[in-house]
Amino acid sequence: QAGVRHVTVANRTLARAQALVQAHADLASLQKAELIALAPKALEANFDIIINATASSLAGDAVPVPAQVLRAGSLAYDMMYGPAAQGFLGWARHHGAVPRDGLGMLVEQAAEAFALWRGVRPPSAQVLAELQATV
Repeated sequence: QAGVRHVTVANRTLARAQALVQAHADLASLQKAELIALAPKALEANFDIIINATASSLAGDAVPVPAQVLRAGSLAYDMMYGPAAQGFLGWARHHGAVPRDGLGMLVEQAAEAFALWRGVRPPSAQVLAELQATV
């Protein structure tokens, strides 16, 4: 719906990236978006958005993609939050990207779950601001 035209899925196991691409091929076709599967080392382009959905942050491992995936102003999003995400976020900042962590996603998921169970959606922006103020 946002007009995304190209999505690259990178996984350390190329077969898994290819399986994800195949599983979503129909949706991509409906949206007129191109899906590509690559190994992380094969990434060469400057991307608008990079999403780290690996366990590398949890393990304190190195960032699993080369720095050339970023360009100044790219959004670099780690699904982790708190101290675990700091390595990825610092790497992104160092390379001129705009770093973001997954705390907002966690809060929004919790708000949706609360709304489903209780019929009332909590003020997620306020909750996120309060959580960020405690860090």
